[in-house]
Parts: sequence; structure tokens; C-alpha cells
Amino acid sequence: MNILEYIKQKSKKRFSILFVSYDKRAPFSVNVSLLFVCVCLFLWTITTAFSGYIVVKHFDYIKTKTEVKAMQIKLLLFTNQLNKTKSILEKLQSNDEKIRSLLSLNAKEYVLEEGFSPVLGKGGPAFTQMNMATTILSGNLDKVDYTDLMHQSNSLYEQHRFMLQSQDEVITYIYKQKSIFLATPYGWPCEGRISSVYGFRVHPIFRVRDFHSGIDIANVTFTPIICTADGRVVFSGKRSGYGNILVIDHGCGYRTVYAHLAKNLVKAGENVTRGQLIAKMGSTGSSTGPHLHYEVHFKGKTVNPKPYLTGYFFNKR
Repeated sequence: MNILEYIKQKSKKRFSILFVSYDKRAPFSVNVSLLFVCVCLFLWTITTAFSGYIVVKHFDYIKTKTEVKAMQIKLLLFTNQLNKTKSILEKLQSNDEKIRSLLSLNAKEYVLEEGFSPVLGKGGPAFTQMNMATTILSGNLDKVDYTDLMHQSNSLYEQHRFMLQSQDEVITYIYKQKSIFLATPYGWPCEGRISSVYGFRVHPIFRVRDFHSGIDIANVTFTPIICTADGRVVFSGKRSGYGNILVIDHGCGYRTVYAHLAKNLVKAGENVTRGQLIAKMGSTGSSTGPHLHYEVHFKGKTVNPKPYLTGYFFNKR
């Protein structure tokens, strides 16, 4: 007897399954073969395994669908933020150009364009938020141009970097101009009338032609004299011909000299500010009467003080 005949013989073996009821019904039995039992067990095993597979796949589907929805929301938020950032940077660039115009700075559009050109490129379709948002919301993530999103992100980063550089330049310029403004002599150092101008003249005492290195402002003795720019007193004392004199260094190449003073009110080393009372008018030194000899020096050379009495000049060094 071979194995097949043995299995065939065993499969014909029959079993009786007795069903007993708890009520008054009579018990009954069912006769089944071993083959039928094996087939039922096989089908039950297959059904159970397939049901488990379906359940696992269903959970994977739900998980994937949730992840896709989360990705859609993230991409939509990223797209909106990208466009908002782009709008803000465009506004900042517009404001930067207006500030430069107000400050008489040269326009830096060519600098920005040259800086952006290798990164941003030129031409091609514009980035449209509505189309991108529609694509994301529709669930067609395969149609989302991730390369374009990355390109836009990198472009905004470069634009932000150049805007920071431009703003640093503007801020530096403003601080520089503020320093120059505070250091530049401005306004009259005292009340009075100009009795002698800057340039060649006949000396009122020695009666020889010489160069007058400042202007003389005449008034009564002890007329208040104020500082015309922020600075530090580098000399306070007497000098031949000048009498009592004050020399103030303002920085940015500027110095001012106040001579023929009746009284010096500040000492060497003191810091002074524009409008501060620093001396009283007198007639010390080579003088024919009470007046202030006022000099303006720029980069070591005397310049005509008269333009500085009424106007402010940018230092275009």
C-alpha cells in the first residue's frame, strides 16, 4: 500500500458529531468524513489569513491617507508663507530704494540684479500661488513642482541676504552722515556783524597786506560765544596775536578756532556740544576792539567760515 492509497483510505473514515440540547428536544448527530473536516479547516485558515491581510492593508491605507493629508496641509502652509515672505521682501526692497533716494544714495538696483542673476535666473513662468494651492488641495502631490518650490525658497533667501546687506549699508551711511553733521560747524558762534571777511586784506594794526584766515564778528565785550559743532577742546589759553584762544577738534577733519576772547569757559580735554556756551567776547591779542576772530579748518587747512554760518554741507570725502 502506497501513501496515496493510505491517505484515500483514511479520508473515507467518518465521524459522528452529537448535538445535545438543554431543552426537551431530542439530541441528534451528524456524520462527516475526515476529508470534509480537513477541507473546512483549510478554508477557515485561508479565510482568517485573508481577513488579517485585508485589515492590515486597511490600516496602512488609513495611515497613508492621513500622511498625505498632513503633507498637503504642510505644503499649503509653506506655499502661503513663501508668497507672504516674497511680498514682504518686495516691499522692503521698495522702501530701501525710497530711503536711498531720500538720502541721495546711488540706486543699488544694478547691484541687486547682478547679485541675483546667477541664483534667480531670468525668464520662465511666474510663481502662481492659486495654481499651486489648487494642485495641493486636489491631492495631486505628484504634480507639485518641488524643484520650483525649492528654487523659490533659495531665491527668497538670496533676496533676504542682499536686503540685509543693503540695509546695513544704509544704516552705516546714516550713522556716518550723523557723525559728519555733528562734526560740521553750523550757525553763528555769536551775535554781531562781520567786520572783516576771509581772505587777503590790509592788517588794521600793522597796515600791511596779509591773509586773514577767518572772519571777525564784532559786538560788545562779554558777548556770549557758543560752540558751533560737537567736539573736544584741544587748546585753551593764550597765543601771540590771538590773545585768549580756544581750539576745538570736531572730528571728520574739522576744527574751529575762537580768538581775542575776554574769558575762556572751557578747558583743554573737555567735550563740548553744539550750542554750548564756551567763552566771552573780548579784545585780547592784536585787536582794535571787542570782536571774535572765528576760523574753520578742514583737513589741516583754513576754509572760509561764512558758508558754515547758514548752511550744512555734506562731507563728500
